[in-house]
Amino acid sequence: MRARWFLLTFALLYGIAHVTAQTSPYKSGRLDDDYAVPLVTSAFDLLHRRNVASFELKGLWLLSQLGDLASIATLKIYNKDELITPDTASVYLIVARTAFSNKSQVLNKPDLDPKVTLFILSYLEEKEAAEPSLEKRIAYVKRCVTDFSCSSQSEYNFVQESSPK
Repeated sequence: MRARWFLLTFALLYGIAHVTAQTSPYKSGRLDDDYAVPLVTSAFDLLHRRNVASFELKGLWLLSQLGDLASIATLKIYNKDELITPDTASVYLIVARTAFSNKSQVLNKPDLDPKVTLFILSYLEEKEAAEPSLEKRIAYVKRCVTDFSCSSQSEYNFVQESSPK
């Protein structure tokens, strides 16, 4: 019984370590020269899927270390036409919201300033005028990135408050 428990624990820890080693774009606390494109790509891929387990979403916490770098990586992944599709724009809002959820976790000081993020959000705001729900979400993310107050609960509350009853 102990041997089975030990093997199960070992296999679980090995699996976690293996997945972490594959998905982490960091070496010694610094971002690699890839602008975190692999991390942001995997986040987009995960969020584009329809059936995502809650434990898979926990891996998105790494995005909170990126700040504005998440938007730079997004521009390296998607062109302007791909970015404005409602599905991709919706996923981008989750990525940006997560990237600006905790100021103290952002690794690079220049990424604390949401210049690229605000640029993308303004572009999406202009192009997504026909999507009222996206417009509200864009307005929320534009507001929360400036002070790192983004959260899914706050976004939900904002959208519900601004919806006509």
